[in-house]
Amino acid sequence: MGRSIHVPITPSVLQWAIEESGLSTDVLAERVDVDETELEAWLRGQAQPSLTAFKKLAVALRRPTATFLLPRPPNTKPVGIEFRHPPGVASRDLLPEERLRIREVTRLQDAVAWLLDEMGDTTPELPRLSSSVTSEAAGMRLRDILNVDIATQTGWPDASTALKEWRRALETAGVLVFLLPMGADAARGFSIWNPRAPAVVANTHWNPAARVFTLLHEFAHVLTRTNSVCAEDGRSQGSATNIERWCEQVAAATLMPETSVRAFMRREGAVNLGTTSRVAAHFLVSLRAATLRLIGLGLAKWSLYNSLPAASDAKRGGGGGSGRNRVQVRIDEYGRRTTSTFVRAVQRDVIAIADAMRYLDVSDQNLIDLEKSLAA
Repeated sequence: MGRSIHVPITPSVLQWAIEESGLSTDVLAERVDVDETELEAWLRGQAQPSLTAFKKLAVALRRPTATFLLPRPPNTKPVGIEFRHPPGVASRDLLPEERLRIREVTRLQDAVAWLLDEMGDTTPELPRLSSSVTSEAAGMRLRDILNVDIATQTGWPDASTALKEWRRALETAGVLVFLLPMGADAARGFSIWNPRAPAVVANTHWNPAARVFTLLHEFAHVLTRTNSVCAEDGRSQGSATNIERWCEQVAAATLMPETSVRAFMRREGAVNLGTTSRVAAHFLVSLRAATLRLIGLGLAKWSLYNSLPAASDAKRGGGGGSGRNRVQVRIDEYGRRTTSTFVRAVQRDVIAIADAMRYLDVSDQNLIDLEKSLAA
C-alpha cells in the first residue's frame, strides 16, 4: 500500500482563512471530518492534512486550493462594513454565509468598477443623502431617481414582476443588484458603496415582495454612503434618527407615497389585517412593509404589527427555481448589470475569456449562452 499524500499548507494562511470565514475551529473540524486537535496541529505547523482532508478544507472555507499553498496570507483590505440593527435588537458577529457573500460581492464589485474604467463607460451619478432629510422627502427623491411612477407600479401584475422591475430601475440607475441565498438566520440584505459600482444585496430566503423592500432599504444606505449588513426586522418603535429606522421609513415612503396611501385608505374602513393585506396587494409590497407604512403615517398602531403572522415574509411553496440552468442562475443572482459588464469587456478584449469565466464561475459554453441570453 502506498503512502498517503499530505499537503504542505501554510499555517498562517489557514489561520487567516478561518478568521475570514467566521467558522469556529470545532465546526470546521466537523466539516472536514477530523478531530479538532488535528486541525489545531495544522495551525501550529506540527502536522499537514491528507489530500482528502485538504480538499474538504478548501470546500469548507470556500477558497481555491492554491490559496493554502501561498507563503503568507493575502494582503487584502477588509471591507468596512457594519452589522446594523434597529434599537432593541441584539448585535452579533457576521455569520459565515454573510462573510462569504460579502467577499463574493466585493470581488465582483471591484472587478466591475475596474472594467467600467477600462471601457470608458459612464456611471450615473447618485446624489448623497443624509438621514437628517425627512424620510418622506428622501422617498420622493428615490422614486425620482428610479423613474417609476405610481400608476406603472400598481399596474404590475404581481410581486415577482415588481421585483424584476424595481431591480431593472436600480440597475439603470447604476447599481449592481444581487439576489443571493443566505438562509433564514442571515441578514435580509447588505449594501456596499463604490462610486463606480454601488451594490445592494437581498437574501432570497424571503418572498419577492419582501426582497423589494430590502433592496430599497439598502439603496437608502447606498445614498448615505454607508456599508451595512441589515437585520431590518422592523420592530423598532424608537427614534427615526436611527439610521436603520430611517432607511426602513425611506423604503416604505418610496414604495408607498403618502398621498397615494391616504387616497387608498379613504376607500377603506377600519384598519385591520384585511385592510393591510389590500394595501400590500395594491402597492405590490409585503404585508410587513404595508403595516410599517400605515403605522408611520399614523393610520395604524404597533399592535397591528404585533399581530402579523410570523411567516408573513416567507416564500410560498413551489417556484423554488428548480430546472434553471447555470446561465439563468448567474443572471438571477448577479443581475444583468454585473453579468453584461463582463460580457462586454470580453467582447472588447478588455478581459480574457478565462478571467470572465473565473469571476462569474461559469464554463466557456455558459459564457457564450450568457452573451446570447443578455442580447435577447
